[in-house]
Amino acid sequence: MTAQNPTIQTLPEKNVLVAFLFFILVVGGASVAIKITYTELAPYWVAAFRFALGALAFWTIIAIQKTPLPKGKALVGAITFGALTVGFAFLLVAWALVETPASLYQILMALVPLLTLFLSALHGVESITKRGVFGALLAVVGIAVTFGGTTGTTFSLLHIGAIILAAVCMAEGGVLIKKFPPNPPVITNAIAMTTGAIILGLASLITGEKWSLPTQANTIAAFIYLVVFVTIIAFLLYMFVLTKWSASGTSYGFVVIPLVTMGVAATLTGEEITINFIIGAAFVLSGVFVGALLPSKNKSSEIEECKDRAGQVLPRCT
Repeated sequence: MTAQNPTIQTLPEKNVLVAFLFFILVVGGASVAIKITYTELAPYWVAAFRFALGALAFWTIIAIQKTPLPKGKALVGAITFGALTVGFAFLLVAWALVETPASLYQILMALVPLLTLFLSALHGVESITKRGVFGALLAVVGIAVTFGGTTGTTFSLLHIGAIILAAVCMAEGGVLIKKFPPNPPVITNAIAMTTGAIILGLASLITGEKWSLPTQANTIAAFIYLVVFVTIIAFLLYMFVLTKWSASGTSYGFVVIPLVTMGVAATLTGEEITINFIIGAAFVLSGVFVGALLPSKNKSSEIEECKDRAGQVLPRCT
């Protein structure tokens, strides 16, 4: 998700700050809502159905606005983005979240900005810095410590690896899409969600999942929350904030969202948050902040400007 940022300021205006905080609160409960739907619905089916409805909403917006559809490389870029960030990423997430606490999942997904930094270097877009390496080391230490901070659950290294690989898919999608001609954000997300829904739907069919609608009150509420608030409203809030505030300022949400998730998970699903978990989370989030989000004096103009002289959107502005 990208946008040009014409006005740079240390703190946004009050209405922008309110939108930013609401975005954090909404996304913070996403993984908890997903786990609640698993009590009645199959994992891949939940993801496929959710993104299909989200895509329908964005295609409706496109039809109302009469936005031209992309062709050629621009279309390929949007499909690639969707396959990586929605399809393959949520294939892994849907499977891993069945056995992984929501709070731990959100901590690991906070690695996306840090992974984007290293993948950008791999693609020759940016250089790896000492600060980035130090941030990665902090995050690795945090993940190791966090393993001792969740109790009463049965997760494995395989499930943790799946979530980290999902984060890699999301980061890689954000980097690769910069190599294709840009599309309006609504177009990109409509195509991405459609692509992802197809991939997830096929996975659901192949694994023999039952396609059913929720009937229990808590499942219905959780699913509506996922579709309306997380998939649609959260995106619109993000775009609003990003157009009114700096890309670097908006990205700080990555280190705040997991803290909200921990509170929501402990309250609604009874996840136990131990001292080890809190310490590990602090290391991971500190690593992300130091390695990828902390403004650099030497590159402040790159951080605060979403487009270079050629008009291409910078990877850090995703």
